[in-house]
Amino acid sequence: MLACGTVKLFGMDEKLDLTTGLRRSKLTHLYLGDIEAESRFECLAFAGAPGTSNFVGLEYLTGRIGDRVGGFILQHIGSMKSGQSISTLNVIYGSGTGDFTGIKGHGRTTWSTTGNDASQVLLEYSFE
Repeated sequence: MLACGTVKLFGMDEKLDLTTGLRRSKLTHLYLGDIEAESRFECLAFAGAPGTSNFVGLEYLTGRIGDRVGGFILQHIGSMKSGQSISTLNVIYGSGTGDFTGIKGHGRTTWSTTGNDASQVLLEYSFE
């Protein structure tokens, strides 16, 4: 099955470790479209060359896809370059609750930082 939509940022708390250059972020997102959910996302990023960074994170979504209601965790591995962020998504096996028990899948988000705070999300998923 395939779910598409947008993700809107509606909360952010960031802390930069000046010694290591690592930035820890806690974000809250609102998913709209085929996925209707709220999420809590925690990520760790490192900015190397100017205008670039790499990040990893875990995001807990709670909400609805079609007739299914519950929650699950997405793993993000991504990078940002020239105002464009791309993240590969993997559903953490065993993280599904409610109607999402047994969910597995993968996907991708793209995000432009050029004045638009919404991204595109694509999630291919199935159930055991």
